Amino acid sequence: MTSIARTNFATLRPHFRRVLLTVLMIAGVTGLAVLIRLLWDAPSTYRTPAWAIWVHLATVIPALPLGAWLLWRPVKGDAAHRIGGRIWVLLMIVTAIDSFWIRTLTGTIGPIHIFSILVLVQLPRAILFAKSGQVERHVKTMRGVYFGLLAAGFFSLAPGRALWMLLFG
Repeated sequence: MTSIARTNFATLRPHFRRVLLTVLMIAGVTGLAVLIRLLWDAPSTYRTPAWAIWVHLATVIPALPLGAWLLWRPVKGDAAHRIGGRIWVLLMIVTAIDSFWIRTLTGTIGPIHIFSILVLVQLPRAILFAKSGQVERHVKTMRGVYFGLLAAGFFSLAPGRALWMLLFG
């Protein structure tokens, strides 16, 4: 049975293997973060660096209109869609990674960071769907990531969060 499982894994497409390894890596890092958080009893003295807020805003602000344009323009799959999509994915990956430095409310990674993990998992899947011709799955996944971006933006405006303090003092 082990040789069958090994053979099946070896025949998987390289893209799927990369996505699977990325998911496993993210799950491992998340598990490690949870374990550290459970074992660490001292109150956090962490301060969000200013650069993290600025990088986050510099990637989120253009991602909002670009994502809307990509999702709701009538022509899909042309050069403009592919180039815009690559830019949007890059912006979203930088946003998701950068978000782990932004921990103003709790001093630790909080529930809003689930959106970042989802972005890092879902974007490679969406790209794989597009490359393999599964257009409907690609569209659904990208819409989910975009609406997750809107939801995270909404939750980031909660009193005490970094964006709330930046906008309203």
